[in-house]
Amino acid sequence: MRFPVTIRVYTGFGILFLLSAAIGISSHFTLKKQEAISKSLNHTYMVMNATDDVQNLLTDMESSRRGLRATHQKTYLELYYQAHEQIGPAISELFRLVATDTEQYSRVSLLTKHINDIIFFWSKLRLDESKYDSIDIANVTLEEKNQMNVIKSLSKDVLNAENIKQTQNEDENNKLITYLSWASPQGSIIVQLFILTLIYVVIFELKKRKRAEGELQKTIVKEKQLNEMKSRFISMASHEFRTPLASILASTYLAAKYKTIEDQPKREKHYDRIASSIHNLTEILEDMLSVDKLEVGKVQVHPQEFNLELYINSLIDDIHTILKPGQQINYEHNGAKLLKLDPSLLKHILTNLLSNAIKFSNECDHIHITSYHNGKQAMITIKDSGIGIPKNDMDYLFDRFHRGANATNIEGTGLGLHIVSQYTKLMGGAIKCSSQEGVGTQFILTFPQTASVAVPVEQLQN
Repeated sequence: MRFPVTIRVYTGFGILFLLSAAIGISSHFTLKKQEAISKSLNHTYMVMNATDDVQNLLTDMESSRRGLRATHQKTYLELYYQAHEQIGPAISELFRLVATDTEQYSRVSLLTKHINDIIFFWSKLRLDESKYDSIDIANVTLEEKNQMNVIKSLSKDVLNAENIKQTQNEDENNKLITYLSWASPQGSIIVQLFILTLIYVVIFELKKRKRAEGELQKTIVKEKQLNEMKSRFISMASHEFRTPLASILASTYLAAKYKTIEDQPKREKHYDRIASSIHNLTEILEDMLSVDKLEVGKVQVHPQEFNLELYINSLIDDIHTILKPGQQINYEHNGAKLLKLDPSLLKHILTNLLSNAIKFSNECDHIHITSYHNGKQAMITIKDSGIGIPKNDMDYLFDRFHRGANATNIEGTGLGLHIVSQYTKLMGGAIKCSSQEGVGTQFILTFPQTASVAVPVEQLQN
């Protein structure tokens, strides 16, 4: 009776599976046994090495004592004590290695007894043996030789026992190797597994390549978006450069027309426009340079300790030239005054935020700055009552080249807040923004500080 092809195929695969499983299980136990033999052999080598270490240290002590008697040089006594310090740990290690072998433990115990005897014998001798006559030296040397022979004999017994174990383990290992050599013709199973593995690898590589192509497409899209952003930035920067340059040129020309003392207010008006335009140009250039340094990782943080209150007051004095008519900056500080940060990076951060507050606020508006330092954390808040930031723009506030929907007619590059956030992170700080369109905007900067500066209790309570 002939079975259908499908049954024969399935039966063949079943037999192949069972055979593979049997060989696999057998190989598993064989490898486990080889692993145990390998550990046993390694243990044997460790016992033999430990025994040799003890014997060598004892020989060094014996040689040092003899050298002392022969030359009366204290150098030999130093070598003796060095070996004496090491022999105790060496014997302890040997005991640890043979702890599970009763016979070997007994041999090592007897060996240790004789080692202690000869060390005790040496300790009874005077350190200065220069007064010994030849007969005394001969007697001492003979006694040492007899005891050392006993110790060498006991050490040899320990080594012989380990040699026997080594031979037995090597014989057992050879048998296992023979068995594995017999099982090797079952290589067809390995070939089949290899084929299956190869198929899996091919499928895996195809999936991996597909994922890589997807990532490449994403990278291309990001690169395209970046190029578009750079193109927009170049166009915007060109406009931003052209406007203040034209303003400087026009104001310079007009200021030259006013030559009398009565025209001084008009001249000052144009001078203020020139100063404001120069400030705008400087701001654009600093933003471009800062972004370039951030991208290549060249921005370094150099913390210094300085007076935060004096620092911000000085910064306000420098920036007053760009204030709109009637605008005023109010500043208040609480807590400790000494702060440790990078003053250059902090100046860029605060200048940018203050410039934005001035730029997006109306004439006669007040801008409020507060700083607080409790010894562990410093906080700086800048608040204005300007046009505010649309809710839809808040998620992209710190992205490069992004500008709010209500700021299209106001000069700017869209880089300032991105630089501010990056500089804040570089100094270990954090920045938060809350804003309402038509009401105003508030930025809060926090920087961690060490508690090295004492803070008055009343200031902490405030």
